[in-house]
Amino acid sequence: MEDLTLFLVSILASCMVFYLIVSHLSPHPVQKHLQSPARVLFVTSHPDDEVMFFGPTILGLAKTGCEIFLLVMSPGREKGHTRKKELYESCSILGIPMSNIIVMRHTKLKDDPTVRWREELVSNIILRHVASLSIDTVVTFDRHGVSGHKNHISLYYAVACFAMEDRDRSVYCLTTVNLLRKYSSVLDVPMSFLVCPWVFIAGVSQWWVLQRAMMAHWSQYTWFRKLYMLFSRYTLINTLEPMTRPSLGDKKEF
Repeated sequence: MEDLTLFLVSILASCMVFYLIVSHLSPHPVQKHLQSPARVLFVTSHPDDEVMFFGPTILGLAKTGCEIFLLVMSPGREKGHTRKKELYESCSILGIPMSNIIVMRHTKLKDDPTVRWREELVSNIILRHVASLSIDTVVTFDRHGVSGHKNHISLYYAVACFAMEDRDRSVYCLTTVNLLRKYSSVLDVPMSFLVCPWVFIAGVSQWWVLQRAMMAHWSQYTWFRKLYMLFSRYTLINTLEPMTRPSLGDKKEF
């Protein structure tokens, strides 16, 4: 039993040391970041997605000096503007100005984990804002939506539709991992960093910024989300993958 304990402690210590070295001594390894984006649009489903899932990427890109925009497809289920005000406060902590935040309020874009939004509708909204904001890079969820939330999954397919029409912009998706890795916190950092080509790591100080940003979403800051923010690897590391664009001859299959 003691040997097992020592083994587990040594693994945890090794992962922690690796994380501290990578996040502090080499915070911006060029081979692990995107290709010099200037204007990046994050497309999310609800207020708090920006900090619960995309936090390390947002903070990492902010440090490079690129301009960050946030397009939120639904204001949530709460009445009034509570979630919107929380979003503004959270984004101010993350360094996203209020003028760069767009929150949609559409009758067909309800916050519902069982409903998949119409891809054509969402794609047209994205296309309109990408053009008006002169966006060069789009980041959203992958086809699994990290949590399996159908609103999240809808964004992937909507952005895929957009990407088929607009091949000039770079499009990246946040990688979904299995449940064990999702809640393995620092234990997942070495493997993700070494295996994935596009990685953003939040250092200790940035991790605390994300905790504060999540606290701004006070109406959503329940006990299980507090645990999520403590143990989720998405508050420490984001791994991205480029969206695959089929050739024009394969367009009908997409």
